[in-house]
Amino acid sequence: MKSQKTTATAEKLIDIAESFFAEKGFYGTSIRDLADGIAIAKSSLLHHYPSKEKLYGAVLKKLAGEMTLEVKYIRKQFTDEKEQIFQFVQLLCNNSEKKPNRENIILRELIDNPKRAEKAKKWFFVDYFKELTGIIKSGQTKGLFKPINPEIFILQLLGAHRYLIISLPTVKQFFDEKIYQQILKDHRTELETFVNERLINEEGV
Repeated sequence: MKSQKTTATAEKLIDIAESFFAEKGFYGTSIRDLADGIAIAKSSLLHHYPSKEKLYGAVLKKLAGEMTLEVKYIRKQFTDEKEQIFQFVQLLCNNSEKKPNRENIILRELIDNPKRAEKAKKWFFVDYFKELTGIIKSGQTKGLFKPINPEIFILQLLGAHRYLIISLPTVKQFFDEKIYQQILKDHRTELETFVNERLINEEGV
């Protein structure tokens, strides 16, 4: 059984690793970077996580767990699937501003993952994706949503959002703060418009 000290160190490593992976990506982060970040010996780090891949996996597992719980909370709080999907749009946008490390890691994972996909034994975001498509499928059974492919819709929604997030650092250099904030506000509106036009079945209302 792990001691409280061991567990606390492992959790601190995950927090430090999250920052490094967000800034430098999986391939740009070394074991030495991570050990120095928490001020422990490299051998001690490897005692908790035998490889960088193991530590990275722990970070992804943590993030995926948090994201899945957020969607489950929305589904529990709101019984109407239309409200659920619009609440999720707001969650997406809010998290991009409040949790930049998470967003950066997800974006880097989408870029870097193809290099490791064939060797990967687990995709940590499966439950998150199932919760999201579950909203669509449930709404479709009630006639609230159009009979579109739930998986494709969610991928398109996430893709539209992630594309903007990738561009934000560059966009911020070109425009003043007022215009930048307006872009963020309009982005939410555009995502809602996408949901309305692509998903909502007005005939079933």
